[in-house]
Amino acid sequence: MDYEFDNIEELQRKRDIEAEGTELGLPGDITLVVRAATDANPLWRTASVAIGKELRRLRNARATNEQLRSYLAPQYARHLVKGWRGVRIKGVEVPYSVEACTAFLLAADDAYTAVDEIVYDTLNFRSARVGAIIEHAGN
Repeated sequence: MDYEFDNIEELQRKRDIEAEGTELGLPGDITLVVRAATDANPLWRTASVAIGKELRRLRNARATNEQLRSYLAPQYARHLVKGWRGVRIKGVEVPYSVEACTAFLLAADDAYTAVDEIVYDTLNFRSARVGAIIEHAGN
C-alpha cells in the first residue's frame, strides 16, 4: 500500500542543498558555502571511508585535537567547503581555493569549529542559509 502523507516536507532531507551547499554566515561578514558530510554530497561520499579510517588511526594513536584539525582542515576544504565571500588579506578579497581555505580553517578557530558543527547534521541543510552559533569563542 502506498502512503502519501500530508505536511511532511519540513521533516524530509533536502538532498539538493546537502550536495550544492548552504551559506554559513560567520562573524566579520564572512560567508562560507558548505556542503553536507552525507551521502548526498558525492565528493564526501567518495572520500568518507578513507577519511574515517585515517581518523580512527589518529585517535588510536592518541592524536591531539590540533593534529586532528591539521588532518581535517584540508579534507573540509576539499570536500565540504565550496566557496566563500568576505575572506580578506589586507583588505583584498581572497579567491577561494583549497589551499587558501585550508590555511583559513587552520587560522580561524571559530570558523573551523562552525564548519565541524554544521556539516554533519542534515537539519542544517534545509534552507539556503544558516548562521554559525559560536557559543564558546576561542575554545
